[in-house]
Amino acid sequence: MIRIASLVAFLAVVAALVFVPGVSPSRLATKQAGELLTATLTVPGPDGKDVERPLWKDILESRAVVTELDENGLEARVLRVGGAGFLTDIRREGEGYDFLWPSEVAKSVVRELRSIVEEEKLDISIEAYKKPDPDGFTVLADVKEDTYRLTATIGRSPGEEFLGSREVPRKRVSKLSLLPPLVAIFFAILLRRPIIALFSGVWVGAFLVRWLAGESAATAPLGGFKDVFTKYLGEQLKSQARTEIILFVVFMLAMVGILTRAGGIRGIMNSIAGLARDARKTQIATWLMGLTIFFDDYANTILVGSTMRPLADKYRVAREKLAYIVDSTAAPVAGVSILSTWIAFEVSTFSAQLPDAGLGANQGYAIFLQTLPFRFYCWFTLIFVGMIVLSGRDFGPMLTAERRARSGKLLRDGATPLVGKAATELEAREGVEPRATTALLPLAVFVFTTLGTIIYTGCKGLGVFAEKGSEAAAKLELLSPLQFATGILYEGSGETPLMYGAIAGFVVAAILALLRGLGAGEILMAALNSLKAMGVAIVILYLAWMVGAACSDLSTAAYLSATLTEAIPYMLLPVILFLLAGLIAFSTGSSWSTMTILLPLVIGLAYDIGFAGTPEGFDPRTFGLGLMVISIGAVLEGAIFGDHCSPISDTTVMSSIACASDHVDHVRTQAPYALLTMFVALFVGYLPVTFFQLPWWIALLAGSAVLWGFLMLKGKRADVA
Repeated sequence: MIRIASLVAFLAVVAALVFVPGVSPSRLATKQAGELLTATLTVPGPDGKDVERPLWKDILESRAVVTELDENGLEARVLRVGGAGFLTDIRREGEGYDFLWPSEVAKSVVRELRSIVEEEKLDISIEAYKKPDPDGFTVLADVKEDTYRLTATIGRSPGEEFLGSREVPRKRVSKLSLLPPLVAIFFAILLRRPIIALFSGVWVGAFLVRWLAGESAATAPLGGFKDVFTKYLGEQLKSQARTEIILFVVFMLAMVGILTRAGGIRGIMNSIAGLARDARKTQIATWLMGLTIFFDDYANTILVGSTMRPLADKYRVAREKLAYIVDSTAAPVAGVSILSTWIAFEVSTFSAQLPDAGLGANQGYAIFLQTLPFRFYCWFTLIFVGMIVLSGRDFGPMLTAERRARSGKLLRDGATPLVGKAATELEAREGVEPRATTALLPLAVFVFTTLGTIIYTGCKGLGVFAEKGSEAAAKLELLSPLQFATGILYEGSGETPLMYGAIAGFVVAAILALLRGLGAGEILMAALNSLKAMGVAIVILYLAWMVGAACSDLSTAAYLSATLTEAIPYMLLPVILFLLAGLIAFSTGSSWSTMTILLPLVIGLAYDIGFAGTPEGFDPRTFGLGLMVISIGAVLEGAIFGDHCSPISDTTVMSSIACASDHVDHVRTQAPYALLTMFVALFVGYLPVTFFQLPWWIALLAGSAVLWGFLMLKGKRADVA
């Protein structure tokens, strides 16, 4: 029945792709203008050798960047923004010229420049594009059928003082860019074979990239098949960040294997056994443990899932249920924690755009704190998981899975767990006394090594070790305690600390195992047994990243954004942004990239729409800022929701790995719970808060009551047949 429903849904989406009118190619081109800033030109370098120089350097190293005194009396470098022009030869038949197009070009360029400044850690602020500065830089975008040229000059009119120009083949963006994720998701549900499904999505994406670039339909499939390996796989294999994620997962699972053989995991189980004496209490313990690992979602997923799995197996908790609890506490708790690796990243995605709403770029943390009450999806998800584990009730496919598990089948017949039996059936060596400290010490080493590396790297990046009296030290003194703490977490976050933490934990686990009498060969075999069948999981992770790369090449996110953000009434803006973020994250498998794409668009858009649509009796500026805060929260929540539901999300895959669950079964059983929470977040949260200005705390209470009522009405206990 589920497969038939999937087929019907897929055909409906295909029909929509065919019959729904697409976005104007010219309008899409205005949103792509910023991409040309990274286009390069070969020029002679300082040493006489040729170097590739991007257009953004021509702009940021020009006299358009001036030094001024900021509000604290310190010297600050500011990029002045001039005007923009837009020429297009790709208008549809009968389509007129929209005089807002040049403004869209300028906004696209400014957003991309702000991202570049952030990524390159350049000390340059970029003012909002409102009124052209006669001494600022000006861009002219010229779009033709096959090429796209962006020219930068100084002065209000293009041509006054030439800075640079880049021309690239025009990227054709259309509704076909939605096909790769749709194909991957459709086949994942229909075939329950994630590798085949994800590979199909990458291949379709690689084919479309070639075909839309002008290659014939006869040769593009073969060329696309070649690109799957030489381009998309090659790029991922070269990525240091991807390698560090894989090493983190490998060493964490190997550490858990050693701890199991050395009696550490059994010791933890015995310690918890006094509290978790049945399936329900084991799930409660898992939920509580998930809430305590709030500093990083990856660490939360692997640590909680792999540690609690033996206890969950003992009390016959379905692997799908364990994966749901782990997955639903990882990103939501990290997303709303003010001391996590997420907060500084989230702030960085929108703080540079705050001048578009008349605020300072340094007010990002204050705005983030204001969004916390409106993070309805995360709050409702964490609350709903608690309701489920405390009540012992389930519904839908999760109830079926739980009843199957209570009868002794932790996995359905034919399921393919992402960790093999050699790992899940690994036991302590006979004669080894179970001790919780054998496991707790390596886990503590992992946590403190990870946090220590984050703090050291963050302090270094933030300038804590800078000489007194230096510019970096002076700026450091201006930070609030919250900005300082979250700045350290941001500067130090990434995959590297997690990898170092996992390696340190693995080494300590091996040493403790030796001290407990295990031989070196036995320790090695315990580690290798825990990694059996990991090959499938690693392939799935890489394929998920490859689908995301193909979507990036096809500008899937840009197409969705341009399609769904036109003519939005203020009452519906947070709802539409939530759904748009969810769709992009679901399609690309990444919440962070979704935030990066959408949040720079939202600040000015939400403020302007709120200001213009202010109801009678409200102050326009206050109302505009309020809508902006709610809209930021909606994008953050929609991104987490889409990532939560997506089978190509790396955190979803990691949950399946840590809990040794069949990946498609995890996605299928989790989806009804995530969708219910999403509907409550929209219809009890964002809509009433925006339409009727309902206080946020009433929305949270009402939403929690709705979730509890639904669970009492539809949920049943797995222990009662």
